[in-house]
Amino acid sequence: MKRNTIIAVAAAGAVIAGGTIGGVALASGSSEKDQGTQAAALAPAGQSESQVSVRDDDRDDDRDRDDRDEDRTEADAPAAPSTAYTQVTALALTEVPGFVTDLDRDRRDDGTVVWEVDIFGDDGRWYDVDIDEDATQVLRAKLDDDDDDDDQQVIPDAGIDIVEAILVAEEHTGAHFNEADLDDDGRHWEVELRGDGFEHEVKVSVATGEVTQYEKDQDDD
Repeated sequence: MKRNTIIAVAAAGAVIAGGTIGGVALASGSSEKDQGTQAAALAPAGQSESQVSVRDDDRDDDRDRDDRDEDRTEADAPAAPSTAYTQVTALALTEVPGFVTDLDRDRRDDGTVVWEVDIFGDDGRWYDVDIDEDATQVLRAKLDDDDDDDDQQVIPDAGIDIVEAILVAEEHTGAHFNEADLDDDGRHWEVELRGDGFEHEVKVSVATGEVTQYEKDQDDD
C-alpha cells in the first residue's frame, strides 16, 4: 500500500513537470495493472485509456504518411539543370590560365560528347582545350595559331565571365545551356540554350550582367 501511494504521487508530479507516465511507472517497478489504472485515471475527461492509445496511434500513422508523401515529392521533383560548365571552365583554366571566350558542348561523329573551350591565355596567346563529357579530364590542350578571327577579338578588362553570363541566361529563360561565346567587340556574351522544344538566344552585357536581347524559336533539332 505504501509503495502504491509513492507511485501515485510520483506520477502526478511527473505530469505537472511535463514528464511521461510510462517512464515513472516503469522506474517505480509497479505492475501492469497499476500502470493501466494510472493511465486511465490521468486520461482526459470522458475518454478511456483505449481511446487515448488509439488517438496516439492515429498521430503516428499521420506522421508516417507525411514522411512517405515528402519522400515521393522529393523523388518526383525534376532534376536541376546541369551546371557541368562550371567544372569545365575551372578545369580548363587550371590547364591554361587565362580568359575563357567560347564554350561549346559538341557531339562528335562517333557519339562521344566533348566540351570545347577557347581561352585567351595569360601569355597573350590563344588555346584550344577539350574536356571530357563528365568534366573530369583534359583530353587535349594545344596552342591555336591558325584562327585569324581570334586576332580581331576584344578581351574585356572587367565585367562578368562566361559562367556568370550562362547563369544569367538560364535564369532568364529557364532553359538548359548549349553554347556560349564572347562577341567580337567584347561587350556581350551570346548564349544559346534549349528547353521545352525551343531554342533560346540571349545576349548578356559583359559590363552590367543584364540581358540586352532575347530571341526564342522552335527547336528543329
